[in-house]
Amino acid sequence: MSEKLRREKLAIEGGKPVKTTPNLPMFPGGLEIGQEEKKAVLEVLDHKYLFRYYGPEEFSSRVKLLEEEFAKKIGVKYALAVNSCTSALITSLIAVGVGPGDEVIIPGYTFFASCAAVIAARAIPVIAEVDDSLTLDPEDLERKITPRTKAVMP
Repeated sequence: MSEKLRREKLAIEGGKPVKTTPNLPMFPGGLEIGQEEKKAVLEVLDHKYLFRYYGPEEFSSRVKLLEEEFAKKIGVKYALAVNSCTSALITSLIAVGVGPGDEVIIPGYTFFASCAAVIAARAIPVIAEVDDSLTLDPEDLERKITPRTKAVMP
C-alpha cells in the first residue's frame, strides 16, 4: 500500500469521499406512482374490496381483472397473480407435480427462496455446485440427478 493512501483520512473521519453522487433508490418503482395509480388504490379502498376472493359483487376484483388481462395479453387461458416470487416458485413447483419425496436440484449460489420454495412444496432440495459463471455447474448437476429428481431450478 502506498504511503499516500496510508496518510489520507477516510471519508467517515473527515477525508474526501470517493463517491459524491447520491445512490439511486433500490426499488425505483415507487417513483413511478402517479395520480392514475392513486385513483385505482382509492377505488379499491372505497369499495372495501381488499381481498382476492370476496367483496361487493358489483365491484369486480382488481386481481381477477389483472389475471384476465395478463392471460389475454400473453395468449394463454389462465394466469395466476401471486404476492411474491417465492409464492410463484411454490405455485410453479406444485403445478408441475413436485411433492413429498421428490428432489429438486438448485444452485448453491441462489436466493434462499429457491430452497424455501422446494421445502414448502414438501420436496427435498438438492444443492448443486456453481461454475465460474456463478450458475449451475452442468457436470455437478448431472451427478446430482437421481430417480427421485423431479425438477431443476437453475
